[in-house]
Amino acid sequence: MSMNEKDAESTISTINESSHPSHQPHAIDHLHIDPTATTVATLPNSAQDTTASSKGMDPTNSVDRPKNVSVNPPGPVVEGFWKSRFAIRPGFKGDPREELSRFRKTVILCVIAQAGCLGGFSSTIYFPSLVKIKDELGTSQTAINASVSLFILFMGIAPLVASTLSDTFKIRRILYIVFTIVFTIASLGGGFAKSVAPLIIARVFQAIGSGGASILGAGTVADIFAPAEQGTSMGLFFLGQFLGPLLGPPIGGVLAENFGWESTFFFMAALSAIVILQLFFLLPDTFRIEPKDELDTLEESADASPEQKPTRKFINPFQAVFLLKHPVVLLSSIETGIIFALMFSIETIVPDLFTRFYGLGESMTGLTYLGAGVGSVLGSVLGGKLSDLSLMRNKDKNNGELVLEDRLAPNMWIAGFLIVPFGSLLFGWGAEKHLNIAAPIIGFAIYNFGMGQVLSAGAAYLVNAIPGQGSSATAAGNFLRMIMACVFSLTAQLIVDGIGYGYYSVILAVLNFGAMGLFYIVKLKGAEMRASAVRSEAQRLKKL
Repeated sequence: MSMNEKDAESTISTINESSHPSHQPHAIDHLHIDPTATTVATLPNSAQDTTASSKGMDPTNSVDRPKNVSVNPPGPVVEGFWKSRFAIRPGFKGDPREELSRFRKTVILCVIAQAGCLGGFSSTIYFPSLVKIKDELGTSQTAINASVSLFILFMGIAPLVASTLSDTFKIRRILYIVFTIVFTIASLGGGFAKSVAPLIIARVFQAIGSGGASILGAGTVADIFAPAEQGTSMGLFFLGQFLGPLLGPPIGGVLAENFGWESTFFFMAALSAIVILQLFFLLPDTFRIEPKDELDTLEESADASPEQKPTRKFINPFQAVFLLKHPVVLLSSIETGIIFALMFSIETIVPDLFTRFYGLGESMTGLTYLGAGVGSVLGSVLGGKLSDLSLMRNKDKNNGELVLEDRLAPNMWIAGFLIVPFGSLLFGWGAEKHLNIAAPIIGFAIYNFGMGQVLSAGAAYLVNAIPGQGSSATAAGNFLRMIMACVFSLTAQLIVDGIGYGYYSVILAVLNFGAMGLFYIVKLKGAEMRASAVRSEAQRLKKL
């Protein structure tokens, strides 16, 4: 027998021993220690390293490893410019967190933030025109509310499809472009709508396009930034999402007042066309694929039955929803869902409030949203930065390990338990008592300042809660958030008409306080919950 044959036989023997069922729990447990890991693809490597150690081999020593076994992941794929631009799955072999420059990461973050802002922009640019649209189209308030609530509903559904496609086919860039094109076409359709039915259809497809594009941003942030930077990066990504609600109402009010409500749709079509160009020319596909070496390939071959043939699996676009069965995902999503949904319900009742009780026109009503937008931006940036600082500050206390729950910093609890309820009550009772218009505006701004801190930290936590399923976990939380927002936006005006703005704000404060209490359970028991969720998902993926 030749030396090469002996080496191969020795390697396969080692793998067969390591793949024995008695060794599997140890390999899985070893992998789940890292709370900031972003992919489950490291499972085989952990098992491999354990096997190498048991044989007296150094898994990082190329001398002890069989020939052609890679130790370091290869660099990024180098292709021609136009070929890479039109490639469906260009791929990124290696780790974009290390290989992309700081400047390139900043450009990518700016581009995905703009793509993420389309949803918030298109929803709020519409608000100042609600009264005019109702009158010009001769429709009911219920139909107008349906155009708002269905937009929110499909903003929750579309990300499930986008995240499933992204995680299944290991792509991001092409999905960004396709969903943004859908948004552009829908925006043009809305501008030409002459009745409420095509308007609602256009709004639904606007939601699908913008929702699909925005959810990919969380996965991209996790792709290109190290865990210690993800809070700040997520906050800046949300900054883009909050700039939409910040700029949408004042721009929408000016456009509707001077050029008609249709101009708001044409404006969004033009803006999204610019975003498409940036996505095409400036965004690489950042999906991070852990490289497999020869040992991993042999191990998979050893575990597989000789008669087993690869079969095409059914892709369930709603698979991400089932991640809500894990308490760590569900409890995190309830608070981020409640705090966002209640904010959206306030946005829905603002036009009627300032038009009927304060006598403002469309453009002035749009300007009242600026306070809330500024609060969101400041809260998001501050919350993300403090979340990262908290994570790193506690690293030494945990023997150099990053514990994901440390990301839920003290400022987040102050914001959720105190700042948000106070802002809600100031808005509600200021409107109820018809105080100076500054009272509800400032109250709404304070609410959003607190909300931004909770959302940025919560999103950075959720995207890392289940390694390898950051996009899907984020999509599951987003789905729950949009369902809640849909319900509250439909019922907000009805409740206010029945009990008034003041008591409605009490309901908002109490609901948020209770949801923050559920989130605090994650702070206390999150590590155990995550370990259970990771094991469950690892077992599910192994059966596929």
